[in-house]
Amino acid sequence: MTQEVLRILIVDDMATYRRILTLAFEQIPGTEVIGVAQNGRIALSKIESTPVDLVLLDIEMPEMDGLATLDVLREKYPHIGAIMVSAANRHAAGVTMKALQKGALDFIPKPDGGSPTESMTMLVEQLKPLVRHFSMRIRMKRTRDAGGAPARSTVPLAPAETLLKPVTAPPPQPSLAFPRKHFDVLAIGVSTGGPNALATLIPALPGDLGVPVLLVQHMPPVFTASLADNLNAKSKLTVREAQEGDLVEPNHVYIAPGGCHMIVRRTVELGKPGENMRIALNDNPPENSCRPSVDVLFRSVAAQYGSNILSVILTGMGSDGCEGVRVMKRRGCYTITQSEDTCVIYGMPRAVDEAGLSDLRVPLPEIAGRIAQLIQKKAPAQ
Repeated sequence: MTQEVLRILIVDDMATYRRILTLAFEQIPGTEVIGVAQNGRIALSKIESTPVDLVLLDIEMPEMDGLATLDVLREKYPHIGAIMVSAANRHAAGVTMKALQKGALDFIPKPDGGSPTESMTMLVEQLKPLVRHFSMRIRMKRTRDAGGAPARSTVPLAPAETLLKPVTAPPPQPSLAFPRKHFDVLAIGVSTGGPNALATLIPALPGDLGVPVLLVQHMPPVFTASLADNLNAKSKLTVREAQEGDLVEPNHVYIAPGGCHMIVRRTVELGKPGENMRIALNDNPPENSCRPSVDVLFRSVAAQYGSNILSVILTGMGSDGCEGVRVMKRRGCYTITQSEDTCVIYGMPRAVDEAGLSDLRVPLPEIAGRIAQLIQKKAPAQ
């Protein structure tokens, strides 16, 4: 029996980018570009007559732009996945944040490598894991709908993913779920699906949370600043993209800037009583192919905050954050992971769950309430 392929529609007003994206998919097994379109209006017309699984959607296009097209896709064709293709400027980044919060799977920046070969390599590396996970997700859904056992994706899995097994660890006992301990910091790691998850979590946290929030979201430069601005406008907490030397204050959320690792350092400063915690940024090599890396931040948090850490691992590909959680757990950290059924991609939380490092697995809409309960020792709202 012939295996199905993932059917791709590329939507971009520039012929050059349509060609580049088409060539990129020719290097990704299990995919077929079934058409291209110059704008959203033409794309929707094609979708009416041609089956499509995944759309690559440019942000800025004449007649009908990416955001307007996404609105129609979510309303009329919710089964079709969308990956946004965005220029690396502040306006496009802001629109991209809105698209992700409207349900786009993820985004890729338009290639800007030093050479055509380098740009193509970067593009294929960005697309492969997104295609792999989306392909697996729709195949499992189609198999479930047909009443059979889950099928494997035609797109080969990366070695790290093939090692993952179904989570069989029992749920935490109630006595372990709500420890009677003090927390000084909330540390969060998130990747694919993160902007949408954070738009649910961060605005739901109380403005008097009482601790600082240190957050790594895997994202390129420019986009993290737009993410911070977007969340700040909706939240009771102050949300900002972290800068070198920022004083770490309670009721503030510090998002690691794209392209930089973020750590915290304890300082003693003239004229200021006691010790202070400040942000430090560096451009050390990527870890887990990521910069910023969750592991880098978490190791730093473990060194500075000891046992008084509450950590949260949200949706995302790969396992960044797992080793960092392991280091923090040795100090007595308490860890929440997002439940599988509410993740866009159950990769980062799964790695922590399978390592036996999660104290509590919680659906996304309930995480903010659990955080507030743990930090402020308040009963959750009924």
